[in-house]
Amino acid sequence: MKGFVIGGVSSGIGKTTVSMGLMSLFESVSPFKIGPDYIDTTFHQFVTGNKSYNLDLFMMGEEGVKYSFYKHHKGISIVEGVMGLYDGIDHSLDNNSTAHLARVLDLPVILIVNGGGKSTSIAAEILGYKMLDRRVNIAGVIISKTTEAMYNHYKEAIEKYTGIECIGYLPKDETLAVSSRHLGLLQAYEIDDLKEKTQKLKEILEKTIDVKRLLEIAELGEREYNKNPFENAKDKYKGLKVGIAKDSAFTFYYNDNLELMEHMGMELISFSPIEDKKIPEVDLLYFGGGYPENYGKELSKNKSMIESIREYHSKNGKIYGECGGFMYLTKGIELLDGSSIPLCDIIKCTIQMRDKLDISRFGYISICDKDNILGRGHEFHYSKISKIEKDTREYQGVKPNGKNWSCVFKEKNCRAGYPHIHFFKSLGYLDKIIKGS
Repeated sequence: MKGFVIGGVSSGIGKTTVSMGLMSLFESVSPFKIGPDYIDTTFHQFVTGNKSYNLDLFMMGEEGVKYSFYKHHKGISIVEGVMGLYDGIDHSLDNNSTAHLARVLDLPVILIVNGGGKSTSIAAEILGYKMLDRRVNIAGVIISKTTEAMYNHYKEAIEKYTGIECIGYLPKDETLAVSSRHLGLLQAYEIDDLKEKTQKLKEILEKTIDVKRLLEIAELGEREYNKNPFENAKDKYKGLKVGIAKDSAFTFYYNDNLELMEHMGMELISFSPIEDKKIPEVDLLYFGGGYPENYGKELSKNKSMIESIREYHSKNGKIYGECGGFMYLTKGIELLDGSSIPLCDIIKCTIQMRDKLDISRFGYISICDKDNILGRGHEFHYSKISKIEKDTREYQGVKPNGKNWSCVFKEKNCRAGYPHIHFFKSLGYLDKIIKGS
């Protein structure tokens, strides 16, 4: 079995670029992303041709993370980290960080550090990452944004003072950059020249990375993990038909969520709120996250789809919407230019787009009913709720630091709100969605 984690000394260090490049070097790659991010996984899938899975200790638990990792392992597992190596929900070392997850899965870490503006000090920087938690196996270093000459200069200092070997570098090349957008990166299918960028990146790393040594570091030996934490839930909802909204406006779904639903016996039927005239014949509608604000005109113009959703809701049909899906189910969206887009009008409030992240409601949350935790998820949105005509929010979103707010509207059998939920630690919440209770 082979695998490793790509960690960085900070955000913006080039983890996604390096991850894409390394994934392109191997056959039969099983890609993973640490944390709740939906965007990077689309790049992984583009490069490898295989589904990418999130590994998140807060939302999935240790058993859930192990189950997903071993279940989906192929020839070599490459796990892209999140933020800086030790950055998590607090300053403890068991804080759901990249380092924490690397320890849980017992995987070696390849640390990405930028060159430039330093000399011998680069060794001190890397030594600090090694010393902070010696349980973390930092097995190699890749230096980003540097030249061959400077790489050799850095390599001498790093290996002399840290005992960690350098396995290569990524030259500074702006043509490899991926454009930014408010949620992080553009989705893979939106970048016209991504195939060319990936091919160029592959050709560069074939020359600048010691691939043979990387494969030696990635050797994990014989491993098995046969426990299925959800075995008792098999076929629990056998025959239940679930309509999954999937098109350019609705793309954010955890692959493990969909597979767990299938494990529980549900039949998943994809449909497009943009293109299709009406919803399919189903027992539950699931509207995931995405960018409904960017496709608002197309969504709003599809009156027959909206009417079919309203009719389904009027007959007590079960509906679940999260973040972008929630926005679609409201009265409408007020865009930054002041124009408004009328939408489903099931949840009696309006959404107002903003030009910055709603930091007050950013990050991990637990969905709580009084003192009971029903589920785990996160919020990340550049919009806010405004003009609430009927406040039917039934739960509390509670952050790990105790901060809380009302969330998840309930209109008949429709539940919708900003939280993105991972079902691995949210089976009680999933039951409520399905039963409409």
